[in-house]
Amino acid sequence: ESRMFDKAKEETGFNAIMDALSDEEKKSMSDANLCLRHFRADKGDLKKAIKRTKYAIKWRNEFEVDKIVNAIHNPTTDEDRKLRSTMKHEGSSGKVYARGYDKEGRVILYFYPVRENTYDGKLNIMHLVYQIERGIACTEKNGLEKFIIIMDFEGWTMKNSPPMSVTKETIHVVQECYVERLARVYMTNAPFMFRTFWSMVKPFIDPVTKEKIIFCSGKGKERLKTDFDREALEKCALGTEDLRPFDAEEYFSKPFDTTFDETE
Repeated sequence: ESRMFDKAKEETGFNAIMDALSDEEKKSMSDANLCLRHFRADKGDLKKAIKRTKYAIKWRNEFEVDKIVNAIHNPTTDEDRKLRSTMKHEGSSGKVYARGYDKEGRVILYFYPVRENTYDGKLNIMHLVYQIERGIACTEKNGLEKFIIIMDFEGWTMKNSPPMSVTKETIHVVQECYVERLARVYMTNAPFMFRTFWSMVKPFIDPVTKEKIIFCSGKGKERLKTDFDREALEKCALGTEDLRPFDAEEYFSKPFDTTFDETE
């Protein structure tokens, strides 16, 4: 991804954060660029970047992110197989999945809130984390780090909204546990009543993340036309082709770093 500071300053900041980590924390880093993303996210504020980097590493260990991914793609125990079955059920409705890329090569994660099928907060977040991890793996094949979200609200009502605790946890995970991983969010087909829900959620979203959110009505629709190849988009985002429906069995059987419909 593009630099925020010159090369020398970013290298100095990266090294300073690395020096502040214990050997165990370094072993638990999600990837080699974690410290650099935090340095950029906190605009060079080392004290803040170090604190948030340590938190992200701690969260990743406690949430057992790698265990979730390995259970789905390489189950070796009965516990793994049970977790894989649970995650497949969470994803069976197609409420969140990776499909396609933007013009720059960042993966698209489609979110369909009306397809929520469990309303189990803990499992919802586990499934979200898996999809983010998969999206990142897909994007990294193209030498990039960030993912795109297209969130469609066609048919949405307040009855489809998750508990506020789950909404807040979702925002927390994206903002604090996957710092500088989100590129943009495109909100499509939001009904008038969504304004009420948005007014409740907005205070929990930090200013940087808010700037990445695009409501696709009016001028927002033009961004869909310029940022993506429309023949590869789903209809909710002005896609021009009839793409085949999501198939959860196929999706969870594909390699971790491939999106739905992507050839290996």
